[in-house]
Amino acid sequence: SLGTLGRASIPYQNVGQIRNKGLELELTYRKSEGAFTYSVSANATFIHNEVTKLLTPGSFLASQTYGRTDQEITRTYVGNPYGTFYGWLADGIYQNQQQIDSDPGVANDPRKDGQIHPGDVKFRDLNSDGVIDDKDRTIIGNPQPKVTYGLNANMGYKGFDLNLFFLGVGGVDIYNADRMQGLNPAYPFNMYQEVTGRWHGEGTSNSIPRLSSTDPNLNFRTSNLFIENGAFLRLKNITVAALIKLHFSLCFSNSRL
Repeated sequence: SLGTLGRASIPYQNVGQIRNKGLELELTYRKSEGAFTYSVSANATFIHNEVTKLLTPGSFLASQTYGRTDQEITRTYVGNPYGTFYGWLADGIYQNQQQIDSDPGVANDPRKDGQIHPGDVKFRDLNSDGVIDDKDRTIIGNPQPKVTYGLNANMGYKGFDLNLFFLGVGGVDIYNADRMQGLNPAYPFNMYQEVTGRWHGEGTSNSIPRLSSTDPNLNFRTSNLFIENGAFLRLKNITVAALIKLHFSLCFSNSRL
């Protein structure tokens, strides 16, 4: 047989339609008091992102899983924002065996005997079938900010100027995959310092599961355990300027004896 060179890849395609609608606002205030002048400008953009159509009706777009079905991070559905986070809902940590035995969410789960232990994450059984599986996944976060805003402040006094520029976003979620890996001993990386606050006995933690290199409960699957508030306001730029006036005096003398 003959070998081949090169690799074929799927080209970019138009696979759906997205609608963005919103409102932009900008306000400016200026004032002078003698030699002191200042102004403040603020702007905000409110955007609603919605997928209105996909190429195949009833389908969805999923993020790449790299061979691990529990690490699918996003799904895009019609009627929702693009790239919404998709996974399981964590509901604390099992503190003892009695909590596992009495949890109706795993009553019919084959992993209940021998694979779920105190210190493991308790996941919500959304379809109430007594088994935690792919059918219990749902939308757990929105990576599209509801508002993006900025603030620009200028002050001047006798040739000196100060400018401050602030930037911020609100109403946005992030999936902290780095933290997910930093708490999971199955990855060959340095672990987060906060792993010292993991569950290591009843009552020690209700948010960071026990350490397990095998992780039969899949504690670090995609879940709201790693969804964080992505809102921020930061000083992006600061500028200080001064007007310096220089005076030169030149004198020429020409004399003849």
